[in-house]
Amino acid sequence: MRNILLEVSYLGNSFYGFQKQKGALTVQGLLESTLSRITGEKIKVVGAGRTDRGVHAFAQICNFYTHSYLSPEKLKDALNALLPPEIRVNRAEEVDQDFHARKSSKGKVYIYFVWTEEIMSPFLLKFVYHYPYPLDYELMRKALSIIKGEHDFSSFAKAGSYKGEALRLIKRAELIDKSPLLCFLIEGSGFLQHMVRTIVGTVLEVGRGKFDPNFMAEILKRKDRSTAGPTVPACGLYLVKVIY
Repeated sequence: MRNILLEVSYLGNSFYGFQKQKGALTVQGLLESTLSRITGEKIKVVGAGRTDRGVHAFAQICNFYTHSYLSPEKLKDALNALLPPEIRVNRAEEVDQDFHARKSSKGKVYIYFVWTEEIMSPFLLKFVYHYPYPLDYELMRKALSIIKGEHDFSSFAKAGSYKGEALRLIKRAELIDKSPLLCFLIEGSGFLQHMVRTIVGTVLEVGRGKFDPNFMAEILKRKDRSTAGPTVPACGLYLVKVIY
């Protein structure tokens, strides 16, 4: 039995998220059915993270076990020949038996793109969030600095979406100004459902003057989703890297 790692890119708006769902087109479901067709085995694919519907990935990491003698390179080529063009396998390699795409992960990096001009090209519509309002970038950066470190992020998670503790460590939280394109870069030990999108939505409210940046600390303290800002759309969110 061999353990194969895949690095996969995909357009999130083409799928109902990564995780397999009955009666829905998902990245995991397509990978499993295509690998089963290639190997003649029933394949189960494990992903590093369960990206939601509409969320994109530059480098999602997956792994699966197989008895196939096909080389990783041939498996990659076969997958890319059979998968729809909205999913590409960037690389494949054999890894240790105990490697697990999710459990072995030490962190993830996400970016979120925002377009701030009044008019946005329709060609960007499915890939960037349009937010055409005046923003104070320094206040936004101050708000982002407050969420760095280890905190309970209950206030920034989808209500009822998790069990157990909500402690997460945020190592980087940056705003990169390439006006009219803004890029939020957030690196953490792990993320709750909607956490990045709600952080971005709240920080944008700070930028518009609806929240004081120092209120971010109070939002964290209250552990109440209703205290944070809106959850921005999935179209602007990308999984950039999984850290091992």
